[in-house]
Amino acid sequence: MGWLASSVLAGVALVVALGATGALFSARHRLDAERAHRRQAELQLEHARAALDELSQRVAELSVDLVELRRTAARSREMPEFVITSLAETTSSPIAQLMPAPIAHPRARALEDSLVGVLATQQELSPVRTRIVDLVVRTVALGHGVRRALSPDVLDRAAAEAHVARRRSRRNRKREEREAKRLLRAVKEQRAA
Repeated sequence: MGWLASSVLAGVALVVALGATGALFSARHRLDAERAHRRQAELQLEHARAALDELSQRVAELSVDLVELRRTAARSREMPEFVITSLAETTSSPIAQLMPAPIAHPRARALEDSLVGVLATQQELSPVRTRIVDLVVRTVALGHGVRRALSPDVLDRAAAEAHVARRRSRRNRKREEREAKRLLRAVKEQRAA
């Protein structure tokens, strides 16, 4: 019986040792798997951060491009293209080339050209003559602006913009009406409940 008890005890000790070894290997395997998973998560996080940095840099570049495009578009939409400040500075080149007039009015353009040509040769002799030249230049510029404002291209553009604005206001009005009806239904449902 002594050897039976010792062999059972040896068997139990062997099973416990094998169980402990298995548990140790299992724990070590789980720890290695967790470390590998953590490393993989850290790598994915690094890749995500790099992609985010690259994306934010691209967004910054695109926003700079957008601002530049908006400035260019705003400059191109400005109606007064040329402003006459003085006639004495540009006596060598014809000033009429600085003010393009619509082609539909050749007489008005010829009159502007001749008037500007005469005014360009005027010397600043007296304050009265300077005031008269300034008044005539402003009148010519005003006439040119009125002709340009009433040109068919500008009128067509204004009509198109008015049409777009009218459609937009209709859409907004209908949307507001739908929202008001929805809110009214919600209030009625609350009162009923």
